[in-house]
Amino acid sequence: MSAEAEKKNKNGKSYVIGAVLIAFVVLMTLVIMGYSKYVLEDQARTTDQGQRLAERYVYAQLFAERLRDGAEGFLVAKTEAERIRAAKQLAEARLAGSEALALLVEAESAASGLPREEAGKPVTEAADAVIGADGPLAVIGESGGPLTEAEIALLGDVRDAAAGIEEALKGYRAPSGEAGYRQMATLGEWKPYALEASANLQRLAAAVRR
Repeated sequence: MSAEAEKKNKNGKSYVIGAVLIAFVVLMTLVIMGYSKYVLEDQARTTDQGQRLAERYVYAQLFAERLRDGAEGFLVAKTEAERIRAAKQLAEARLAGSEALALLVEAESAASGLPREEAGKPVTEAADAVIGADGPLAVIGESGGPLTEAEIALLGDVRDAAAGIEEALKGYRAPSGEAGYRQMATLGEWKPYALEASANLQRLAAAVRR
């Protein structure tokens, strides 16, 4: 091979190597960009999920607090105004109940590995028995007269169970920042406390149904 041909051959190889390196750099850049986009999207998804969980956790705490206060309020009420205040607190518990229930269902599903609808059926039925439109709490105080012995017993059960739910949920503090939201969504530290709250609600429902 002549010197000129050998030089051309070397130049050709250099061009090929250069092109391969450029292609590799471009490919790696695209891979890094794609991965970065995936990480950012995954973080955003996890943040949103954690924020929803945190909001529901706060609603669950509000549910327990209003349920306890409403039941206690009826038990100690001496005036019509006090009864109205107690009824308002129970109504606020019902309003917070749907979000609270969503949290408890999520915990039950995660613990059992079952779909939400299947895993959450017992606690959903329990919530309906306690705060449903056709439940006994819905008509407490409507007669305007003194509470019956059955109503007093029911309100005592509700007050004590709601206090138990509230105490269980105090074991975890819902986060308020993005990093905390992601931690709540991924680590699941809140779940044992939600499961304990769920068990309290189901025990209350069993007492209500008796």
